[in-house]
Amino acid sequence: MLFFDIDNPSPDEIKVWMKKNDFTINSGSFALGISKRQFARFLSGETSAKRVHSLAMQMVWLINENKKNIINENYKKNKSKKVKKISIPIK
Repeated sequence: MLFFDIDNPSPDEIKVWMKKNDFTINSGSFALGISKRQFARFLSGETSAKRVHSLAMQMVWLINENKKNIINENYKKNKSKKVKKISIPIK
């Protein structure tokens, strides 16, 4: 999906993951359950992310993609329904 090597995701791949999920450093670290400092280390390449982090990133991505699909399906269903207008004559 996102990572060429699941055991050692590169900082560029993590940045792509952030972009696909519209994450900042704060929201990305919160989604993974790690500190902002540790997440910033992953992005800078100072520390390499482990397999557990890359698997968590993939799980977050899958959840967000499923949410998008559900929202799009519901939008299409609601758009295709005809709205009935009720008119009440006032005397």
